[in-house]
Amino acid sequence: MESVSVKRIDQIFSDMSRKYIGFREKLRAKHQREGKTLLFVHELCECSYKREMRQRFPDIEKAETYNPRFAVGQLIEEALKQRFQNEGNHVYTKELVVDGKTYVISGMIDIIEPETETLIEVKYQTFLQGKLYEHHILQLRLYMWLVNMKKGELLYVSPEGIKSFIIRKPLTDGEVIKLIREEKTPRWNEWECYYCSYQRFCNRSNYKHRKRKASR
Repeated sequence: MESVSVKRIDQIFSDMSRKYIGFREKLRAKHQREGKTLLFVHELCECSYKREMRQRFPDIEKAETYNPRFAVGQLIEEALKQRFQNEGNHVYTKELVVDGKTYVISGMIDIIEPETETLIEVKYQTFLQGKLYEHHILQLRLYMWLVNMKKGELLYVSPEGIKSFIIRKPLTDGEVIKLIREEKTPRWNEWECYYCSYQRFCNRSNYKHRKRKASR
């Protein structure tokens, strides 16, 4: 018989799957019925081809929500939200018309600190790098643009400690429009394909090419 603790932990994973996949696709379908294209902030910060791969291989994304590292990160995030009294999903949207087509940009904000008017994005790491990552900066600047805030904080949390970085430059409408128009596969050439869950099925991945080149 399955223990109570295992059932409750499994419920945590199921809740995350609904939060990050079920909710997202319901929102996408809603805007599609209105003749609008929904793009999430994280989709503008990653390989453009991933959107199609998620549709083709939905079980891979579902499996990712059962990754223990992912679960630990979400538990830390939820604990910090409660400490900051920021319970809830904090989903925000903004519309842009690009080349005659209406796009809805949506993001789920971790924490907004009202006293200092700071948007806080929490990142869990198994070990502390002590440096900023380009894709994290881009994501935070997109969130700042989304909620019209001029101050953002990247909060890296690790068993080794905590690092905080302040960003003060949100993206402009023009920069967001450029990201929408841009189809980059991969977006981060040096590392993205290596860590991608879809790389074994992807004919655009540079990881296999690099691996063959390195073995010569």
